[in-house]
Amino acid sequence: MTNRIRLVASLALRDLLHERRLAICSLIGLAAVLAPLIVLFGLKHGVMEGLRSDLIENPRSRMIVNAANRNFDQAFMRSLRARPDIAFAIPRIRGLNTEARFERPDRPGTVVRAELLATDRGDPLLPGLSLTDAASVIPSASLAARLGLTPGMDVTLRAIRGEAGAREVLAVPVRIAAIAPQGAFGRDGMFVDLRLLLLVDGFTDGVLPGTARPDDISDDPARVFAGFRAHARQLEDVIAIDHAMRAAGVDVETQSEQVAGLLGLDRSLTLLFGLLAGLGGVGYLVSLGVGLYANVERKRRDLSLLRLVGLLRRDMILFPLLQSAAIGAAGALLAGGVALAVAFVVNGLPLGPPGGPGAEKNAICVLEPYHLGIALLATLLGAMIAAAFAGARASRILPSEGLRDV
Repeated sequence: MTNRIRLVASLALRDLLHERRLAICSLIGLAAVLAPLIVLFGLKHGVMEGLRSDLIENPRSRMIVNAANRNFDQAFMRSLRARPDIAFAIPRIRGLNTEARFERPDRPGTVVRAELLATDRGDPLLPGLSLTDAASVIPSASLAARLGLTPGMDVTLRAIRGEAGAREVLAVPVRIAAIAPQGAFGRDGMFVDLRLLLLVDGFTDGVLPGTARPDDISDDPARVFAGFRAHARQLEDVIAIDHAMRAAGVDVETQSEQVAGLLGLDRSLTLLFGLLAGLGGVGYLVSLGVGLYANVERKRRDLSLLRLVGLLRRDMILFPLLQSAAIGAAGALLAGGVALAVAFVVNGLPLGPPGGPGAEKNAICVLEPYHLGIALLATLLGAMIAAAFAGARASRILPSEGLRDV
């Protein structure tokens, strides 16, 4: 069996070499159809991945926060954290109580107001960063720049309550654990432990004395929070969480519209690519199948002589299939090389005027090795299907047909 297949393969390839001009025209025609499709897919993949990465790299794109203050108890927070599509969730307090003043001990009188934000381990806004204890803090990039803060530096947090003449001040020494990334918070802000945030909240409301410290804050099962900040596990989860929260009567602020627009664009481009690939691919495969079928008809005498010398019907089926596979493989490799060259040129083009914000080189046509592998396999499969009709015709050729022409 193996020797017979090897013989048929040798005869099929020799026949292609004998009519190399027709074979070269066929593979060039295949490459001419396939190369633009590969480039189009690379553009679609590159553009969509660029848009997706812009949202993913922005840690606030997967953020879900409540739109209005209301009471969220511990059970709500536990259920929120338990959702499989939630990667992180932490409570928030009323916005009026989140302001604090920060001063460096070595620069008395230099005070900067900042907004306090609760954080914990695994916070998407602070990738790879975490607090070491309740007295450690992480300033936003803008706040760190204004005060000249660096990791390990000591600063003083101050909160004030009461009117002029009867003011009380809460002063808590804290230490800089790290500096938040540039996109974590766009204003002057300080990421703090939840206990420190609750300390400032309790002091501002007159519940806690000015001598209280973060370690004095205990976990109260009856405590309620004014809001929450949560982050979806994936971009696609933002839409589902947004709908679920609104259905539960919780108004939230999300970027679900931007995410939905991105996903809709992805679906539209995928459909467009599928239609173009289908029309172009089917058109060429039909022409390839017709050409192979005509080639079988033209060589009926030669093929009948092969039957006469001992080749079986199944061997005759392999003859056009192997030729089609060879043309498909060569055409796909040529198309892949052309597509890679075009992608290299396209990715080297500036997207804006020289020196402008879009002048940098961006990979807008992305072709991964597995993309080319899929194109090769799809081409081989399509070529084999196109050759099936020619193979069926070749199998019906009788040995006696060759004798009539002797």
